[in-house]
Amino acid sequence: MTDLDLLKGRIPGYGDYADADARHQVDRQIRAWLGEALSEARDRLKPGGALAERLDGLILRCEFSDYRVIRAADHARFGRELVDHVHALDRRIVEIGDAVRAAAAPDQLATALDDAARVLDERFGAIADAPAADHRGGQHSAT
Repeated sequence: MTDLDLLKGRIPGYGDYADADARHQVDRQIRAWLGEALSEARDRLKPGGALAERLDGLILRCEFSDYRVIRAADHARFGRELVDHVHALDRRIVEIGDAVRAAAAPDQLATALDDAARVLDERFGAIADAPAADHRGGQHSAT
């Protein structure tokens, strides 16, 4: 099963980064998936102190579109290698969401929060560091 197949099976209507029109939607979908897991963990575990602050900060990060990601996606050339890499990162975010849902103790939640922040940053970096798209005629290059 490919990363894209898994994502489409886990997140209803999950778009594909190979489709330029779906890229903003995909970013919202993956953030919503993670945000829901984080909110459930907050309600279930009721963390306090610094862990609660980190959790709330990550929830906030998931609630709103990351305009850095949107701008980077609008300018990046999404060739097969980048598409596959971002799908793999999105799959990792889904897996981290599962770990957040399974966390039974603060230390498990803390580890999942670290992982989530790192993979969101890595995802942004992969898109931002991609070569620029060819925008001749308003089309994104898909090579």
